[in-house]
Amino acid sequence: MPVDPWKNLDRFIDAVSLVTQEKHFKRSLQTLTHSLGYDLYAYINISFKSSFALSNYPKEWQDRYLQKSYQSVDPVIEIARRTMAPYTWSLEDRQFRLKQRRGLAREANEFGICSGTTIAIPAGFGHVSFLTFASKDPSLGSHVRLDHVSAITAATFTHAFVTLRRPRSSASNIVRLAPQEAICLRWAAEGKSMRDAATLLGIKYSSARSYLDNARDKLGAVSLIQAVAIATRLNLI
Repeated sequence: MPVDPWKNLDRFIDAVSLVTQEKHFKRSLQTLTHSLGYDLYAYINISFKSSFALSNYPKEWQDRYLQKSYQSVDPVIEIARRTMAPYTWSLEDRQFRLKQRRGLAREANEFGICSGTTIAIPAGFGHVSFLTFASKDPSLGSHVRLDHVSAITAATFTHAFVTLRRPRSSASNIVRLAPQEAICLRWAAEGKSMRDAATLLGIKYSSARSYLDNARDKLGAVSLIQAVAIATRLNLI
C-alpha cells in the first residue's frame, strides 16, 4: 500500500515546533512542499490586505496578483473560504473559465501555478488565512490524498509562526496593553463601534469604553483613530 504523502506533515510539525528564525521555517516548509510533490507554497492572510506573508512564489507574480486585485476573483480563495476545508484545484477546472477569471488563470499558468491544494483556517476577528501548495502539473491535485487533520494543523502552525513570531518593533516593549484593551482596539481597527465591541465580547458598553480609553491613554493618542494607527504601527494589535 503506498505511503500517504501527507504523513510528511507530521515531520513538518515536529521540525517547526521550536523554530524561531524565519529562514529555518521556510526551509522546513520548502521540504514539506517538495515531499508532497508540489513546487511552490504561499501563505496569505486576508486581514493583512491580501499580502503574501510567506511564499516562494515568483516575486513578479506576487506583485501582479496584488496589483490586479486577483484575490477578489480567485475561485480558490472563494471556495476554500466557503468550505473551510482543504481544497484541491486545477486551472483546468470550470471555475477558471469564467470571463472575469481568464486573466488570472492565464497569468498563473505563465508562472507555473497550474494546480494545487489550499487549506483555509480561521485567523481571528472574522478573517481567514490560507496555505497553498502549488504545482506546474495541472493534474497533480487529482492524485493527492488529503489527511484533513494534518493539513489543517500544518496551516495552523504556519499561521501561528507568521503572526506570533514575526519581528516586533522595540517600541512595543514600552507600551503594554491589557488583553481586553488590545482586543477592543483591534475591533475598533476592524470598523466596529464601542457598542459593537461590547456585544462581541459579552461585556458592558461602559467596560468597552473604559478599555479603549485606557488604551488611548497608554498610547499617548488624542483620538481612537490615532490610537488604532499607533497600535498597528507598533504591532500591538
